Amino acid sequence: MSPISKRFGWYDWWPLDGWNDRWYLLRCRQLMKISLVLTCTLLPQAGTKAHGTFAPSSDRETFRSAALILARGGSKGIKKKNLSVVNGKTLIKRAVENILESDVFDSVWVSTDDMEIAMEAQKATARLHWRHPSTATDSAASILGVQDFFARHPDLEVIGLIQCTSPFLTSQFLIEALRLIKEAHCDSVFSVTRSHQLRWNLDQRGYLHAANFDATKRPRRQDWNGEFVENGMFYVFRTSLLAENVLQGGRARLVEIPKNRSLEIDTEFDLVVAKVMAPILDSESQQMIP
Repeated sequence: MSPISKRFGWYDWWPLDGWNDRWYLLRCRQLMKISLVLTCTLLPQAGTKAHGTFAPSSDRETFRSAALILARGGSKGIKKKNLSVVNGKTLIKRAVENILESDVFDSVWVSTDDMEIAMEAQKATARLHWRHPSTATDSAASILGVQDFFARHPDLEVIGLIQCTSPFLTSQFLIEALRLIKEAHCDSVFSVTRSHQLRWNLDQRGYLHAANFDATKRPRRQDWNGEFVENGMFYVFRTSLLAENVLQGGRARLVEIPKNRSLEIDTEFDLVVAKVMAPILDSESQQMIP
């Protein structure tokens, strides 16, 4: 790890070793001066609300938290999917901006194995974690990427795993998720969409059977509350769950996402739909259409 990385912690890991030592010393002196000035001028005064925390309250917890976006470069359905542009911004930038706007995490990180994605994350002012190759394969589960990140940041108590390919995330959703963690003392909170679809299963003989309703009393949409289906937009959880190899569990709650905001970009068609919807949903007056 380079001296700059060690001294300032701007990167979790970054392949900068081998640069000229004299350059290091010069930059370190300059950055130390800048850091001192910023600390003196930007440090919150007593009684003010610091960035990334809620105002003090007797029924709220305080903890060290980070938002994490896993963004590998080897996506197959859409090449460099995380860099796709929707309404003038890459998916990475859209996600980072909403996280920062929520102001509920102490830091925002992008974990990647791709230099181009890393540069875009840096432009969006996110911090960088250089992802271990074994966690960035087609078959690697997301929890491996989270555990890889947590291994380098074991002091974190809460992580928010944010999916940048859910382009219609809003800061309000994240604020609600962290409120539940803090005030309801939840162990995990994740995003869902309500579904009223009637499902059928095939038995071993190939015959259909109703899965989530009584076929003799077929319900009307207005007669039942439907089911909650994960939409992958975000998972906020206490890091103690990682020891159990899960992101959800314990005292779990949900944040219900309106159906029109639950699009997840997996295919070229999804991307086309997102580009059509974004100008409407990105306008403030349309943010929370049910």
